[in-house]
Amino acid sequence: MKNEIRQLIQLAQAGDSEAFHQLVALHDEKIMTLAFQLTQNKTDAEDLYQEVFIKAYKSLSKFRFQSAFYTWLYRITVNTFYNLKRSQNKMLIQETLEDGPDPLLNISEEPKSPYAQNEIMIAVKTAAEKLPDKQRTAFLLKHIQNLKIREISVIMGIGEGTVKKYLFRAIEKLRIELKDYRYE
Repeated sequence: MKNEIRQLIQLAQAGDSEAFHQLVALHDEKIMTLAFQLTQNKTDAEDLYQEVFIKAYKSLSKFRFQSAFYTWLYRITVNTFYNLKRSQNKMLIQETLEDGPDPLLNISEEPKSPYAQNEIMIAVKTAAEKLPDKQRTAFLLKHIQNLKIREISVIMGIGEGTVKKYLFRAIEKLRIELKDYRYE
């Protein structure tokens, strides 16, 4: 698969638009999931997703195969999110449960009743939304996207120790915020 992606990148860099469309198809679900997790809003996620692939297309010639292509796309996604957020000077959070499943809502243990499960899901989602941007991003990349510390470091453009610090602080804040929802 890596050779196939490398070949597609080289073809796309040479101007083959079909090769770029194939690259998008291979990575679009992961990028859309990350965009939704960052924005917490379907419309904003779609806008972020579109902006990411426009930027990727425009800067594909600068890709030097020093990292995995998906890591490069994740970094574009995170940086674009931060840039959009800075320009808006606030994050728009209008997410409704009808917009589809949010992986953040599924990280709690299975409670005994549907009402309790819904309450926990909302509490986890709300608690994660309160995390500072960089802690939340590190948490999402590690625990939802299942990326390694090294990959998160590259994506966020920070050291591995800083990633670990963000993760530690995020978990501590979530643990405090969700202390009433522990099941023994």
